[in-house]
Formats: sequence, structure tokens, C-alpha cells
Amino acid sequence: MDGSAVEREEPGRLDLFVLGATGGTGGAILEQALWRGHRVTAFVRSPEKLGSLRHGLTVIPGDPRDADALRAALRGHDAVLSALGPVGLGPTTLVGDCARSTVAAMKATGVRRLLVVGVAVLFEHDGLLNAIARRTFLRNVARDSAEMERIVSASGLDWTIARPPRLTNGALTRAYGVADGRMPPSARLTISRADVADFLLDELEHPAHVRRIIGLASVKVAARPEGG
Repeated sequence: MDGSAVEREEPGRLDLFVLGATGGTGGAILEQALWRGHRVTAFVRSPEKLGSLRHGLTVIPGDPRDADALRAALRGHDAVLSALGPVGLGPTTLVGDCARSTVAAMKATGVRRLLVVGVAVLFEHDGLLNAIARRTFLRNVARDSAEMERIVSASGLDWTIARPPRLTNGALTRAYGVADGRMPPSARLTISRADVADFLLDELEHPAHVRRIIGLASVKVAARPEGG
């Protein structure tokens, strides 16, 4: 290479299938995907939570644990983005059950690209706090998310799992670190849902972490020197 700049080809309009669109991260994915010019199908149990319809958005009511309903709605899409998560800290199999039905529907319809939001607490070698949380108050969340990851990683699909730490409702900053198989070094213990959505859509448009588990978190931005 001669060191000259290489422009990335802009992706064409994609047909995206979003699970968990009524949640914070799923809503951010939906809004940013529409802003980027993609067409979005939101498959949700409570369509009324999405408010008024927008150009490029199709809303289909349904239970993401129902593989038959997913299969009927999924055909013709380019990718699935899932931001499903448990509603509390109690025992649950929701995330794993939805992963199982999603994988079955994708295989039946030939849709191969799957991007999923997991949890950073599953990183086993990332500090004492993670270990304590995984064994105590987040044990049910961790167990369910681990089952989801087992199903997804064994699916043979073109998957990417993003493991963020504590999610916030902060603004889109694009000031976040990304690392394969671990949390980014010197990262914060939080990231905004908007930044998680940004990573997933960037990864969809320009794949760089196919069949990888990714840690991502906000990073400290160095202050500009006075007078700079």
C-alpha cells in the first residue's frame, strides 16, 4: 500500500429486522437505522409502545419466542439485530428462548447476519467486580445471557455479540472502545445505549467482527489544552 487514503464504500439500503425495539437500546437501533436510510421491521409484543409510524418502519406484533411467527415475518430481510433483555433480575430464560427461536427462523429463511446485545458481566477475566456480580445479583441475567451466547455461537450464522457494561441513556458520542474477547483497556464501566446502537450498525455496514464476542465501553476523552 502507498499510504494514500482509501474511502469506504457506503453501504446500500438494508432491510433490517429488529427485536427488542421497544427497549432503550432497541429503540436507539431503530432510530439510528432509519436515520442512516435503512428500512426497519420492528417485531414487538407491544406495538403501541413505538408511538406513531415513521417512513421506512414496519411494525409487526408478535412474540419473539415464537419461531413460526418469526419465520413468517423474517423472509426477505438482510440482517437481524436483537437487543432483547430480561425485565428484571429474577430467574428467566427469555433471552435464551428468543435466541433459540431466532436462530431457527433465520436458518429456515436463509437470513445469515445476526447482531446481538449481550452483557459484559460474562467476561470471566475482567476484574473482581464482574466475578462478584456474576455470582450474586446478576447471576440470573448472566445465566440466561450465557445460554443465548451458546445458541448463537453454535448456530453457524454470521453473528456478532456485543457485551456492553452498564447502559445509560446518554447521548451518542462515538467515544467508545472496542476489543475482541475482552473489555477495552482503560474503558469506563458504562456506555450509552446510543453508542451501542452506533457500534452495531457500523458493524453491520462494515463487518469487522464476524463470529466474535466484542467488549465495548465508553472511553475517557482527553481534554483539549487551553488555547488549542
